[in-house]
Amino acid sequence: MKPALAFVFHLVIAILAIPMLALFSVTVYSVVRHIAHTSTTPQQFYSDHLFLFVGTTGLWLAYLVCDTFTSRSAIWVWVPALLVFASRVVMWRSEGSVLFHSSVVEHFFTVDCQIQNWRDADFASRCADKLFLMQVVIGMFGYSAGATIQRVVDRRRSRSDAASS
Repeated sequence: MKPALAFVFHLVIAILAIPMLALFSVTVYSVVRHIAHTSTTPQQFYSDHLFLFVGTTGLWLAYLVCDTFTSRSAIWVWVPALLVFASRVVMWRSEGSVLFHSSVVEHFFTVDCQIQNWRDADFASRCADKLFLMQVVIGMFGYSAGATIQRVVDRRRSRSDAASS
């Protein structure tokens, strides 16, 4: 029962906390923008670098959380993410005409979606998967990677502590 609760704990953190913490990157960018005098808006910068922000946020959050809590179950958080992604790809493929579908990579990863264009008529159908689903999936993969890195580092620390004793 305890491992299942730990897994649910890590799953909830990965689903809820990572996207919210990644949004803080817009605030950081706003400060950097005034210093570096760049011309892009914070929304455009966030839209362009969404996957980088979410992945690194998941990586660091898992490293910090798993330093306090067990990392054994956090390593497997990517499995539900992969299942959700695979089921969404199947549902997306079954919608509409086969002739007019873009590739999976284009639809889920590389479609040009800018948050400031949310009023466009096709925004929801074109960008929802990239801006909402993929940030959760990539965040969960980053979370699993951070938990794995923390576990490896912890094992090396315990080996070096045992060797020095």
